[in-house]
Amino acid sequence: MSTNRREKLLRLASLTTGLDDFGHDDFLEPLDLLLAGYASTAKLNWLGRVATQVYLHRMLSNRLRLQNYIKRFPAVSDVKIERPIFILGLPRTGSTLLHELMDCHPDLRAPTFWEATFVPGQSAMDRCRQLVTALQINVVNVISPGFQSVHQLGTFRPHECITLQALSLRTMQFHAVHDVSHYNAWLETCDWQPAYNMHRRCLQWLQFNGEDQRWVLKAPGHMLSIEALNRTYPDAKFIQLHRDPCEVIPSMASLFLHLRSPFASEVDREAIGRDVTRQWQQGLHATMQQRAADTELDSRFLDISYRDLVSDPLARMQEISAFCGLSGDEATTQLFADYLVQNPKGRHGAHRYSLEQFGLTRALLEWTFAD
Repeated sequence: MSTNRREKLLRLASLTTGLDDFGHDDFLEPLDLLLAGYASTAKLNWLGRVATQVYLHRMLSNRLRLQNYIKRFPAVSDVKIERPIFILGLPRTGSTLLHELMDCHPDLRAPTFWEATFVPGQSAMDRCRQLVTALQINVVNVISPGFQSVHQLGTFRPHECITLQALSLRTMQFHAVHDVSHYNAWLETCDWQPAYNMHRRCLQWLQFNGEDQRWVLKAPGHMLSIEALNRTYPDAKFIQLHRDPCEVIPSMASLFLHLRSPFASEVDREAIGRDVTRQWQQGLHATMQQRAADTELDSRFLDISYRDLVSDPLARMQEISAFCGLSGDEATTQLFADYLVQNPKGRHGAHRYSLEQFGLTRALLEWTFAD
């Protein structure tokens, strides 16, 4: 049954784009797992069924169009992605603040939400894609009231780069939005290299058509696949953010709840609590192990605490600039200061959550994250 659904999706993507070359078939296994999850564990309501089909169609169409662009412009494959900076660590640790702050630096560039949502075509259609992205954001804010207090989206705001990996159908964001637990379990043991191959191709295409700036990228999900990331970008620098897991885990669980509720007929809060705890303990542990085993990799990490970041972000930017070899002058510092004035914490309301809401206790989390 899932094979039939898969073939219908592939045909529809080919029909709407006029293209039929999806590249390597390594995306088919995760696609089948997603479709099986949508039909069972996700407990989709009518909106969820529509949303998942639209999303998969967009990812498959993006994959077709990117493959076509690279075939038409072979020089894209020669574009070098040099010394990218990755922000990672547990979710809800100030990574969005830091990402947007670093994007203010004139020598750095982050993928915007619309660029991650639609592969730009460098044509008049891009304006339509930007308008559709803005509409999508408005819809999210309507169907999930309070989402802006958890995470703010914007058409031209920097966005997490795991959306670029979605073209490979390998990314944790699928499970964040819908309960596809078997797919998520597969991610724990899958080969992540196809995801980073796609990630690099997306950056190459964006850089081929844009300014030659250094990339600043962020996604906590990179901790689940740090080995493949490092293999793909061996000269990358990493900013790892740290915060008390007893604050992080219920905050992340609340984000899952906000994402899933509009699309599911039933959402199990305690299951979300268990799931988020397990996944991020594994991701953090894997990253710690990789760093401990590879001194060269560890030397490219800078550790910053959430409290230090939010209490004095300008001081942290000086520290990061020195670590990453970024230029700094009064004009650049003023850009950072202006951003902070224009984006005060909590301007879209307070994000409220609790451990008990997700069946969690401080004792359990302190034991789970003891190392």
